[in-house]
Amino acid sequence: MKFKAGQTVGIPCKVQPGPFSEEKLITVETVDGPISGFVKVENIKILDSQDDGVVKGIVVEERTETIAVRIAGSFFTTALGVASVAKNSLLEAA
Repeated sequence: MKFKAGQTVGIPCKVQPGPFSEEKLITVETVDGPISGFVKVENIKILDSQDDGVVKGIVVEERTETIAVRIAGSFFTTALGVASVAKNSLLEAA
């Protein structure tokens, strides 16, 4: 699959309750390790299991084996919500 800057993609994540009803705590596995933060519920699709989901991300840059994506939210372990994820882990749209 080919990716381009500005494209919306779906990023697999683990979902937990957040501090408010309108947001959830998510964890995304990146090439540098997991990142966690709070994301608005409208940017998350819950899958069959209540703790598995897909969060909406925007492609910042395509690299050889990874994609730099921006996830809107408040993250503990990454600046500006930008993370590098494996290309084969992404879905075409969230």
